[in-house]
Amino acid sequence: MEQFLKVTKEEEKADFFHLVKTGNIGISATYLNFNDLVDSNMLDRKTAKMQKMFQAENISIKTAMNADINGISMGARDVLIKNGIEFLFTNIHTHHGMYPLYQNQIPYFWENENRNRILVWSGEHYNLGNALGIVFNKNTNFMTESYFGKDANVTALDALHTKLSESITEYETSGYPYDFYITSVSGVFSDNAPANPNIVTTINAFNQCFGEEVILRMVTLQELYMLIREKVTDAPVYRGSMNDWWGNGVGSTPYAVKHYKEGLRLAHICDALEKKTNYCNEKLREIGEENALLYAEHTWGHSATITNPYDTMVTNLDIRKTSYASKVHEANAMRKSEQYHLMGDILRYYHTKGQVKAVSVSCKKGTFPVEFYIETMSLSAVKVTDTKTNKTMQTQISPHPRGVLISFLAEFEPMEERIFTYEEQTPLSQNLYTRTAWIGAERVRDIVNNYDQESYQLPYRLENNWFRIRYQIGQGVVSFQNKKDGAELLKEGFEKFLTPLYECTKIRNGIYEERRLLGRNIRGLHAMQYQGVLQEIKILDHGLVFDRVELVFELEGTYHSSVIIKMYRRLPRLEFTYRIAKTLSEDIESIYLPLSLNLPESTLYIHNGGVAMRPGIDQLPGSNMEYYMTDQGVLYQKELQGILLNSFDVPLIYMGQMQHHPILLCDNKEQNNHRPVYSWIMNNTWETNFKMDLSGFGEFRYSLELREGSLTENLQQLQQNDMGVLAFIVGE
Repeated sequence: MEQFLKVTKEEEKADFFHLVKTGNIGISATYLNFNDLVDSNMLDRKTAKMQKMFQAENISIKTAMNADINGISMGARDVLIKNGIEFLFTNIHTHHGMYPLYQNQIPYFWENENRNRILVWSGEHYNLGNALGIVFNKNTNFMTESYFGKDANVTALDALHTKLSESITEYETSGYPYDFYITSVSGVFSDNAPANPNIVTTINAFNQCFGEEVILRMVTLQELYMLIREKVTDAPVYRGSMNDWWGNGVGSTPYAVKHYKEGLRLAHICDALEKKTNYCNEKLREIGEENALLYAEHTWGHSATITNPYDTMVTNLDIRKTSYASKVHEANAMRKSEQYHLMGDILRYYHTKGQVKAVSVSCKKGTFPVEFYIETMSLSAVKVTDTKTNKTMQTQISPHPRGVLISFLAEFEPMEERIFTYEEQTPLSQNLYTRTAWIGAERVRDIVNNYDQESYQLPYRLENNWFRIRYQIGQGVVSFQNKKDGAELLKEGFEKFLTPLYECTKIRNGIYEERRLLGRNIRGLHAMQYQGVLQEIKILDHGLVFDRVELVFELEGTYHSSVIIKMYRRLPRLEFTYRIAKTLSEDIESIYLPLSLNLPESTLYIHNGGVAMRPGIDQLPGSNMEYYMTDQGVLYQKELQGILLNSFDVPLIYMGQMQHHPILLCDNKEQNNHRPVYSWIMNNTWETNFKMDLSGFGEFRYSLELREGSLTENLQQLQQNDMGVLAFIVGE
């Protein structure tokens, strides 16, 4: 509709709005069929724009429809409610998925925390009408055979009558209470089907022959809502997420999803900066949001992506899909550059003397890391001074491609801007202190001593006032301790923190069939799991601000696999990055990084489309609780203490069993919230539209923060930690 209105003539526009107003054309308020990558604020603006356009024509849109997709975030639900949508018609395709509430073809009211509701009809497959035969199909479709069996020796109308009668009988015997039967139908038995006027011909012919038994009637969404709403007023009320079964597909393109997530992060940063500068480049914002919505549409690629990965159309669609993510990133990077310019950025990042502005986009007061880049061949020492207090900051210089990063910690008021000067210094003498036994002539610092009590510990542990992490070649991470309460946070087995996992189901029945047989599992019965074996420990940085260690693992399915841990000295925070060189394989594969912590009395929270939820509890009954799409990561909350685990690049978490198992649908029990948690970095489990090739180089970033605060405060901080402190050069 949107694209039609862009190119059509004025008289055709007038005809279109007239046909909508008179009920001859139905409108759905859903822009696309999304997965949970969609940004709810962007979707809200798009939906509001649609409503505004129709309201200008004295038309009120109150209905929406989803087809195919297996979930809708609570944030997307709230977008519909906020924009006046009263009725949602869902048509879930149960391929590697399932409808909620343990049954389809039922109504319910979906309520949010503010007690606002939308009526939902949880329908059948969107091609049910085609399977029945409302559109004559010369070739029998697998869905028709699955639902109604084979019988080629009857006329099309007789076949439709028989199948519909059998289906209605099944409904009646299973306790279906209504005097109507709802089915969607497409112009042809396929996705993305065109309109087909022959449907009307079939309906008229059927009613002539069988109208005394049952009447077929074609209706718009609006008409459907008007016809059933008074008959379903006693429908049950439910709260919680309709968690998406198809969210796992985004793990098939981990590098592009990371690019997209950073593009969204840039958009959120720009939204915050625009409140300071009072300027918004609406054109760039619109380009970014349009492409963000296109990327979050649920179809990832061609249906032959697995069976024919060589095909030109397959590769073209893969590149086209990735281009949407790249356009999101490009538009918002340009927005950010404009905002930086308005705030004084002079782009003199190659000078070793100047002024840097640091901007907090947090609404909370706090101490945050500040980091800025200088392009220089050599910078051994630097002095950073706070111009507000004239205080010299403790700084650390670390290597970066083509230059260095300068890091320090600073305290910020909410949304505060701070100016710091920096100037290259003469490096301190490198002469060794020789009057105590702490280092030998080979410059190895491996002696226990009182002069330098840290260097000799780094090959074995990282430690600050809040955390102690111990590791050992061959055994990996052996302890992760919260020093404030003495709790051991490390869990054993596959849940071991900071230790990557590879899973592989070998192909035995062909690349398509092996994946089809998974059902709602994400691995085959013969799947094998491999835990990284720690082979090498590298000390990357040891300074006044942080220590940084790289744990290099041997891991099946990878050419390189390592975890880089960055522990701040004066913050209850650590950052860790998983680096991988993934090999190519046709097998069914997954890579995980455990996020489980030994916190049995804590409750786990995530944001689902901007709305907080407890996985396994705050869901529609009968929905998926194997895996989830998170906005920023996870929060472990116990009373007034939280551990915030931000996942900057990977939206998926897996909480199912680490083996092939019977699938338990969500029963909302408390115990569901205390299952293992894994960051599900990549997978190629699908046999159709999602990519098989996981190979490539990449890094995936995380942070962990121990924080005192209420649930509301810590959930808000989880969101704000996604953006960090911004820094750019403003003076020479």
